[in-house]
Amino acid sequence: MDEFFALGEISITIAGFAALFSILRSQKKTWGDLDKLNLIRFYMMIEFACWITIFCFLPVILLAYFKTEIAFRLSFGLFCLVLIPYEVYALKRSIRYSGKIAIAGGTTVILLIIWNLIIFFALLGTLNLLGENYKANYLIVLLFMFVSALFLFIRLIYFSIRKV
Repeated sequence: MDEFFALGEISITIAGFAALFSILRSQKKTWGDLDKLNLIRFYMMIEFACWITIFCFLPVILLAYFKTEIAFRLSFGLFCLVLIPYEVYALKRSIRYSGKIAIAGGTTVILLIIWNLIIFFALLGTLNLLGENYKANYLIVLLFMFVSALFLFIRLIYFSIRKV
């Protein structure tokens, strides 16, 4: 279970760096479109880090009470139950801030496709259609979510530093 602890720690560390970077960045009196986009990226990074950490510890806790198969199926199921409404909320937030769903164009579409594949993969895990490698399959879901958060972190740093 050390993999889950390490992934949770790394996720929170990256979110902390993003928060520190956002605080240290100079503040403007007016917000442009790029600033709104970076704000959404920052929100999503913090949220992803929290979700990753929670879902990293969930199977560890459930394994104390259930057999391996049931613990990981419950973890997959809770992942779906929590993150499907979150995706709807995140899309509504993007529309509220920018007036469109694909706020960053093609990269947003790619992230949405990856995000839906993650949820689909988790749904397959809930239904026990992925085989008996429960820990590895669950870790794959969390790693894809982590890669999405890392991608947002890199874009946040890049677009905050570069001169327009």
